[in-house]
Amino acid sequence: MRQLLSLFLALGLVACQSAPRPKAATLSPASTTTAILGQATYLERIRLAPGATLDVQLIDEEGNTIAQQSFAELHGPPYDFALPYDTTRILSTHRYALRATLRNASGHLEFATDTRVAVTPGGTQRVELRLVRAAAANPR
Repeated sequence: MRQLLSLFLALGLVACQSAPRPKAATLSPASTTTAILGQATYLERIRLAPGATLDVQLIDEEGNTIAQQSFAELHGPPYDFALPYDTTRILSTHRYALRATLRNASGHLEFATDTRVAVTPGGTQRVELRLVRAAAANPR
């Protein structure tokens, strides 16, 4: 009976052991990069001329830019985007937000987010950014 009990305990301990960690050499550099997916739009019923650029930024609670990307050759609105960022720059104790601007072909600011849009890096939910006319935009 003791032998059977010892066998079950040994098997239980083996089952509770964690799998070996992969060696650092087997991890690819791309494994630290992921992206925030979303869509930017505005309510006005106009379409910007070709050459417009959408700029999206991931910022921390202090206003530091963690990631940014410009998107050209836009078709829309709405404008779909995927903002890549380095996961090693994300701190679990910080809060993050997105902001965006939309410029025409000559670089003039046409639309912008008027508030910071909270995001959780690493989340799977798509982010919706609403842009307003630049004259009314006042990013915080």
